[in-house]
Amino acid sequence: MLLGCLIVLLASAGGSAVFVLEQVHNLRDALNVNGALKVEPGTLATATWGDPQTLLLVGDDQRSLTRYYHVAVPHLANEMLLVRLDPSKPYISMMSIPRELKVPIVRPNGFAYVDRINSAYTSGIPTVLKTIKRDLGLSINHVIVITFGRFKRAIREMGCVYSTVDRRYYHVNVPGSEQYQEINLQPGYQKLCGDHALQFVSYRHTDTSLVRDARDQSFLLDVKKQYGPTLGDKVSKFERIFGKAVQTDPELHSTTGILNLLGTLISSSGRRVRQVHFQVNLLPTYDTASHQQIASSVHAFLYGGSPIPKRHTAAVANVVHTHKGAAHLPLVPTPALYLGHARHEASNLPFPIEFPRAEDRGGSAIAPFLRGYLIHGPDGAAYPAYVAAFSAGQLGQFYDVQGMTWTTAPQFDSPDQTVHVGSRTYYLYYEGSNLRIVAWYEHGAVYWIRNSLTDAVGNGEMLAIAEQTQPFTAAVGRGPTRVRVILKAAGVPAPRAKVAKHNLRETLGWIAALVSLVSVPLLGFFAIRRIRETSRLRSRLEEGAETGVRLPGFSEPLGSVPLLASVGPSSYGSGALPGRDVGSERTVYRRSRVRTPATILASLVVLAAGGAAAYLVFESAHQTKSARHPARAAKAARPNVPTVPVAVLNATSTPGAAHRLAVSLQAMGVRVSEVGNVTETRPPGIEILYTPGDQRQANRLARLLSSRTPTVSPIDPVTAAAAGGGASLVVVIT
Repeated sequence: MLLGCLIVLLASAGGSAVFVLEQVHNLRDALNVNGALKVEPGTLATATWGDPQTLLLVGDDQRSLTRYYHVAVPHLANEMLLVRLDPSKPYISMMSIPRELKVPIVRPNGFAYVDRINSAYTSGIPTVLKTIKRDLGLSINHVIVITFGRFKRAIREMGCVYSTVDRRYYHVNVPGSEQYQEINLQPGYQKLCGDHALQFVSYRHTDTSLVRDARDQSFLLDVKKQYGPTLGDKVSKFERIFGKAVQTDPELHSTTGILNLLGTLISSSGRRVRQVHFQVNLLPTYDTASHQQIASSVHAFLYGGSPIPKRHTAAVANVVHTHKGAAHLPLVPTPALYLGHARHEASNLPFPIEFPRAEDRGGSAIAPFLRGYLIHGPDGAAYPAYVAAFSAGQLGQFYDVQGMTWTTAPQFDSPDQTVHVGSRTYYLYYEGSNLRIVAWYEHGAVYWIRNSLTDAVGNGEMLAIAEQTQPFTAAVGRGPTRVRVILKAAGVPAPRAKVAKHNLRETLGWIAALVSLVSVPLLGFFAIRRIRETSRLRSRLEEGAETGVRLPGFSEPLGSVPLLASVGPSSYGSGALPGRDVGSERTVYRRSRVRTPATILASLVVLAAGGAAAYLVFESAHQTKSARHPARAAKAARPNVPTVPVAVLNATSTPGAAHRLAVSLQAMGVRVSEVGNVTETRPPGIEILYTPGDQRQANRLARLLSSRTPTVSPIDPVTAAAAGGGASLVVVIT
């Protein structure tokens, strides 16, 4: 049997080796389509099976004559992306070299000059590799080059990529204006194909080099997210596409070179990808970096990497939810004008739109770009979606608040962490230690906050914006009634008053509970001991009764004396019980030192302590619960408070009237579900409208508001539509 198992293992290993070698040969043949790059011997560092390796991916932006470029564009590196594969590290590192970094460059003929690092590519790949080695101190193992045309064709053959366009990109060349690459992209999570994918990754105007590099990395990560899980099923297809799209160094055109890289890839499989931002000084025409900045960037690329702060993030999420410290975050209330735009857009979507009531302070002066659209899944089905692109206050930095009914999109696969806060469950996706996406599911849709391309929004701020992203309630009335949307209270709430952790009553309760816990086992021990002594005495007396033994102090044999009388304490005074002689054995019975009154008193004390402990602990817990839920406590104190949800609508021109009344009702213990405005014309006063079956609840509410002489009547269809159907009672201030 052991020999048979060994044969099966060897056969499996042999079959796997044959499969791997076959795929290596197929990949080698695919890479030979475009030929190898010209690289001088000794320029690239060597690596064996499983060794750490550094790859350089170069985007060649050479283009032919176009209507806005009057001459052919020279070979420049639009992107220089470094990828570090180190099996000993928990991450695959990815860092872009800023294309406009000012460095000294030496051409093959010995001519030295200072220019942007991307211009080194004009002199060929060897010059790029030597420049990176000299200025950054990095040795490259393999280099891969892709041109614009091949990139566009590869994306189209793969089947396009679902990626997030972070903001509105638009430029059309017109006579007399600045001439550069045309682009027309709308923000939002969408399917990017061919030209649109190329426009997104190659755009390099109106932002910084860091944002451009992060845009390319973000797109590549989306490619990995979408096609990585299916790579094994369609390996031949991807080999063919990859081979036609790129040019590589000669080492990757050999079986040995591919196997050595494959060993490192296998050892690094399952690793998360982290983005490392190059430390650079951004200037109008070029970028600079000191030796210290370069050394720090390279060290972070090779050896850095912080783990996902799971416990810390969960703690931050709960702090944000309880509003402790939320006011200290760089957030401001979303202006009413922006909320009005979102309210208008909500009427055009078939699912509830959720919009943040707080936004980043730095970008609050720029109105968010809001649009609704349809996204088509791989099966062709169309899903409604919306996006609001907010400025993060820095050049080219935008974060997005989105929602759609396609809840199984590729970007939501495999969240890094799940946090349960309040009634929501947040799914967190990281890039390194930075939150990239915070998503949650409700109303039959998925909603999420996506960080800017360089993660300019902090983790706590991301969670706070998600917490403050709340739905609009929209409903359509009949006839000429317009769509009415109820806006909930906006802004970042101030920190709530802290509840004392301990008080005197709670402390006494815990002391009494401790006394009970200590006393009960002791009393049990004494009780068991007394029962055993009594049982032993009873058995001895029964034996004497059967044998007729005469004990001292008795005038008759023991058998003729009643058993209970024989053990009565009055028969022996205060001395010991008389013993009996049975042969040479003499047993002496002594009265227990534990007196019955003392035992009863101790039991009563313990019972009283236990009762006091239970009462005090219950009262303390009740008070703590009441402090945390003041509305619930007020409701318990006032039995006449309505138990159904109440909506408060303002039909007057006085701003904040509904909010003030809602706060007053909540203080009385009323559960207010919605606060908003309504444009219906009504007689002045306070109206309480109830749904069928809730008239008694409406009368309770009327008694609470008796000082304002409200009128009570059944709800009408117009008001029911304005309230959105989530409340049983509606209070209208007219």
